[in-house]
Amino acid sequence: MCFALANAQLYYDKHGECRGAYKDSLEYSKLVELAKRFHGSILVKKPVEGVKPRKNLEKFHENKIQRTFYVSRDTLDKENWLEVEKNEIVKICVDEPVVAWETSNEIVKICVDEPVVAWETSLKAIISSDSCLAFQTPTLIGVETLNVYFSDVKISHKINLAVGMKYLDFKNEEVLLGFNKYNKTELYALGYKNNHDPERLVTITGTYLIDKYPVTNCEIIQLMWDNLPSKSTSFTNWNRKRLADEWVTRKRNSSRNGTCDVHDSAACTIMLFQAMKYANTRSTREGLRPYYIFSSSNEFDSRIISKGNYIIGYYNFTDKDEGKDEIQVSIDSTSDGYRLPFYDEWMMFARGGDKKKQAPWSDSATFEEASKYAQLGPEWHYDKSKPVGQLLPNGYGLYDMLGLVEEHVLFEEKNPFSAPRNKPSCVKGANDRTEQEWKPASKSSGPYWKDVNYGYYRGNDNEGLPAGFRLIRNIGNNAKWEERGF
Repeated sequence: MCFALANAQLYYDKHGECRGAYKDSLEYSKLVELAKRFHGSILVKKPVEGVKPRKNLEKFHENKIQRTFYVSRDTLDKENWLEVEKNEIVKICVDEPVVAWETSNEIVKICVDEPVVAWETSLKAIISSDSCLAFQTPTLIGVETLNVYFSDVKISHKINLAVGMKYLDFKNEEVLLGFNKYNKTELYALGYKNNHDPERLVTITGTYLIDKYPVTNCEIIQLMWDNLPSKSTSFTNWNRKRLADEWVTRKRNSSRNGTCDVHDSAACTIMLFQAMKYANTRSTREGLRPYYIFSSSNEFDSRIISKGNYIIGYYNFTDKDEGKDEIQVSIDSTSDGYRLPFYDEWMMFARGGDKKKQAPWSDSATFEEASKYAQLGPEWHYDKSKPVGQLLPNGYGLYDMLGLVEEHVLFEEKNPFSAPRNKPSCVKGANDRTEQEWKPASKSSGPYWKDVNYGYYRGNDNEGLPAGFRLIRNIGNNAKWEERGF
């Protein structure tokens, strides 16, 4: 009975035994009826593609639970966001009876002080008592949703899980944007009057999700599996062939639907177009409208056409369309899906609330102090990087904003730098030095590690620069910026 319907939703009793299946959604009255029949909470499991349903659910031991969240019913009428890691076992407790939860992959446990009527989820889960649910969070970064139903309220309440992401709700948050290494007089004397990003105070109101870490190689492999080459490519360009063949090797050494560790190595060989494709794929996976719209172009020079419209270099993962030089990209202004941060957004996130220093460490910091925040001394070979999240986070709880890999950043409307003029993007946050060059320099040469700061950028002339990236979402497109000056 439990497995008779293809793609059916199954329901389990509090002991983890399958009690039946249904094809469509269960009505609230049916949930209550089932809870009474089986003398306790029920667990409703949504089907997951490629995952075979179980007759009896596997229990999670208490000592496996990695942390516990306590959620008040009073707060469930508002939007709730809980930050969790990939593959994590968590316990969530609600202080009033619940009828159902809905979610989908990390092992989490959800508890309620009084008996629960039902829980609904697609994640690996088990009811551990009348008021508790344990489940495992997803192995890929993103958002998972739990719907909660109470015995005296027929509508659902929702809890959002931000997996590997930070939830930041800014309300008139004052942030410092821009970066000036020289004062205006010095800039003019150096001929850089059009090649600087003046410091300015801005207030921001908006709700953001941002990746805690740069996107990892495993994330690329698992989400973009069908887009990655399976055998050696025939790119005529030697460097593109080398980078593409690296993905062939990574894919060959991976298994589809495999597990991605939290601290996998950061992807650092991604071109701008590839990062945009990944962003759209992540949006589609979560049922969001893709942010980027691609169309063919006959132009041969990448540039900003207008706000939200670009010509960029066409650098795909495979050699299928080799010879196609450029592609037009437009943004869907109605989408709140995943995207690359714009320049000012990246600066805001990188500073993490810092309005005084040039980097998370003090301006007079030593190499050792700076090394607590930034990977200063990577094995910089274009296609290799170190694991994410090994050092201290910034004030917003974000890791590796500086030092580990360069990150693709898009200009929204105007490129403030004269080199490269009017190009759609640059890379921020790191530096392309060798390991030897990163070390404390002699008196005759500059201390290269100090180049890593909020103001560092490298021009991306044709968007063919291999780099890393992280994604953001401005939930509801509600961001409002107001410049305050000084």
